Amino acid sequence: MKNIFILLFFLLLLACQKDEHINPYDNVQVEEETIEEVEDLDPTSLEGLHASVFRPTCANSGCHDGTFEPDFRTINSTYNTLINQPIIKNDPQGSYTYRVIPGNSQQSQLMARLTVDIDGQSGIMPLVTEPDSDWPEKANDYIDNIKTWIDAGAQK
Repeated sequence: MKNIFILLFFLLLLACQKDEHINPYDNVQVEEETIEEVEDLDPTSLEGLHASVFRPTCANSGCHDGTFEPDFRTINSTYNTLINQPIIKNDPQGSYTYRVIPGNSQQSQLMARLTVDIDGQSGIMPLVTEPDSDWPEKANDYIDNIKTWIDAGAQK
């Protein structure tokens, strides 16, 4: 009986040995992510607007950075949270239903948010810009480009 306990003890010790596991991520080469600036973007396309306006001017910390809609962090989130999406704030007359109505910049609330304080309390977007932003110098051009994009059908 004593021999059986000794045998079981040694089997238990053998079973408790650590298996050597290979971590598949030990030898992964991580390449630094780079964002290439594309100079040939159409400034009235969603890609051009995202590169020049939505990402650098609107997707700032505390603004449209994914904490609330519209979300301007990516081209897809920009499109999906703008096109035919219901609004949060409206003017006193209830003039707007959607943030962007493809083909109709006059009924798209985005245009109003960029040009007037719709309820007298919300301010004109953007409320704050980064110190290196070119929005103050190019605001009119950017707003015209957004209007052209919407009136052309607000394509993705």
